[in-house]
Amino acid sequence: MKTRVFSEIGRLKKVLVHEPGGEIDIIVPEGANDLLFEDILFGEKAKEEHRTMCEVFEKFGVEVYRIKDLLVESLKSADRSYVDALINKIKTLENLSTKLIDHLKSLSLEEIARSLIEGIPLNSEDMDDDNLYLLRPIPNLLFARDPVIVAFDKVFCSSMAEGVRQREAELLKFIFIHHQMIEYSEPLIDLNELSAAGAQLTLEGGDFLVLNESTVAIAWSKRTTLKSIQLIAEQLKKMDVENLIVAKLPHKTSFIHLDTVFTRINHHEALIYPPLFSLESENRAEILYYDLTQDQISSTRHHYIFDLLKDLGFDLKPIYCGGRSSLIDQKREQWTQGSNSVCIAPGIILTYSRNAKTIQELSENGYLCISADEVLRSSFKVNFNQKMVILLEGDELCRARGGPRCLTHPLVRE
Repeated sequence: MKTRVFSEIGRLKKVLVHEPGGEIDIIVPEGANDLLFEDILFGEKAKEEHRTMCEVFEKFGVEVYRIKDLLVESLKSADRSYVDALINKIKTLENLSTKLIDHLKSLSLEEIARSLIEGIPLNSEDMDDDNLYLLRPIPNLLFARDPVIVAFDKVFCSSMAEGVRQREAELLKFIFIHHQMIEYSEPLIDLNELSAAGAQLTLEGGDFLVLNESTVAIAWSKRTTLKSIQLIAEQLKKMDVENLIVAKLPHKTSFIHLDTVFTRINHHEALIYPPLFSLESENRAEILYYDLTQDQISSTRHHYIFDLLKDLGFDLKPIYCGGRSSLIDQKREQWTQGSNSVCIAPGIILTYSRNAKTIQELSENGYLCISADEVLRSSFKVNFNQKMVILLEGDELCRARGGPRCLTHPLVRE
């Protein structure tokens, strides 16, 4: 399989996900924030919601690949020295004890994969309020969008802003290097290696949108610094990307990535959080444009992202998360990921059913609103010519602070 993603909307053929597992079930309230969660999840319900999403993909002919399965297969296909090197790298990143590392290396490959994802709780007699894990879990792997960036015919290994997410990037890098199924035209690009002296590059998949073969949008966000964007711009220029759009987001948890406030959903439509991107808002996000065809890369400021997009050949109509009438509705539904949708094909998207005002707005723009349960009935016939928003029950997944785009990483699009 050769990875290939030249847009956000091309018909989805293969997608990468991580079904929530035991790592979700051992988060405790006191430690949730340390793991970047704001609440604890009901694991069985979260798994059920995630499986329904994957079944919808499969109904539309999308091949679904699960990170845990790929990791086990990669560990089995790699030389043992590479497996040990992965464990040693995680030891260095997380300052783990030699005793723990020796224990990990003594496990079967399936147990290594499970432990690196789900963590290892301490024995009950060794636990106390401040010490619960021999090896902490990585519950954010649920957000498959972030640890790797598949863009064009290349693969970037993300440089994660938060230390508790660095293991995710190492596991995904291992998969993309060692899994026998995955091919790409050039070697994987490790963003950690692009860091300049004194400037650590941080960039995660949720901040990176491929608009077409020549245009990329990136957020200057809580997780992605301006210096990081300037460093990645040089790399994009080498890849013949011509246009880089940068949206400066408020450094708040609710706006953690660009895809929490802006997603393209069709050839001529984008789903937005109005306070940051609507024409009538007085506090719109600052927009920078980099012309990567020039010898010297510099930025120009723009007041309205949709005017800039139109100049670049994207005549996009904004559709408002939370509807048009109430700032309260917009804020509430942005918090519950109303702006975070993923395309199965142009004009066929997944979103959470709880975002009623966003769904109403989509309906008024010609989208058939249909539940995932209806889609999965044998009587439902797939129609790629019908604009459609498929409604997922995502109350537990939503509490983890991610929507359908966060949960998925396209590997191949038409």
